[in-house]
Amino acid sequence: MRRVFAIVLVAILLCTALVGCGGRQKTDLHNAKTIADLKGATIGAQTGTFHLEALDQVDGITKKDFADFTDLLNALKSGAIDGYVAEEPTALEVCGKDDTLTYLPFVNNDTGFAATDEETGIAVAFKTGSDMVAKVNEIIDGISTETRQALMAQMVSLSADPDTQSPDAIVLASDNTDTSNGTLKIAMECAYAPFNWTQTTDANGAVPIQGQDGMYANGYDVQVAKYIAAELGMELEVYSYVWDSLIPAVQSGAVDAIIAGMSPTAEREEQVDFTDCYYNSNLVVIIKK
Repeated sequence: MRRVFAIVLVAILLCTALVGCGGRQKTDLHNAKTIADLKGATIGAQTGTFHLEALDQVDGITKKDFADFTDLLNALKSGAIDGYVAEEPTALEVCGKDDTLTYLPFVNNDTGFAATDEETGIAVAFKTGSDMVAKVNEIIDGISTETRQALMAQMVSLSADPDTQSPDAIVLASDNTDTSNGTLKIAMECAYAPFNWTQTTDANGAVPIQGQDGMYANGYDVQVAKYIAAELGMELEVYSYVWDSLIPAVQSGAVDAIIAGMSPTAEREEQVDFTDCYYNSNLVVIIKK
């Protein structure tokens, strides 16, 4: 009797361990063609983003939120979730580095999530009432769609080996060398490639991260920030903040602006002023192959 009890107890413990270590029922999403095909899956998104709100459009899923994209990636690899929402450039960067991952190429307002350009675009955020919005809008308006797309492709490529200098010049660059108009302090996560990331050298035009000796920021947001600052005749300083601290940082005056892959949603527009979007993208779902 004791032996039977011991065997049953071991079986119970093993089942408990499996559940605790991600032994949930997984959903195969490889044949998903539209967001409706996500039904039954566990899908993650970053806390405080439109990505998380967009998941409310899908019936029959389990929605989970995570603090940042590193947490999302780890959850996907461990089997805790079946996939997570990201912009397509982020998916290209992540899947390019890890051949065990792929993504479902949904198209906004077609096979994908219903979304406005503001919800899937990214813009510069300033303190409410700032006269910088109009000035920066003029600069953004002068960047062609072709240049924006070429810059993103370049940043996706560079993110694979960011500390190695590329022979190619950055496709978005200003000719203005006058920096007599002061300093433009920009906040970003420095952890959201290909929009922004951290590296250990100044290769490919990376910018020092203030307060972090020997660490540099680069990516699409960084290069756009460099261009804007140069066109304004200002020096650029980059500061690293966690996502939830970005808006408070600009509201308090600790920084001048946010350039961090941030969408100008209606909720955020109640807290800060946004420029026009400097990039727009489809929302996709990253999954394991």
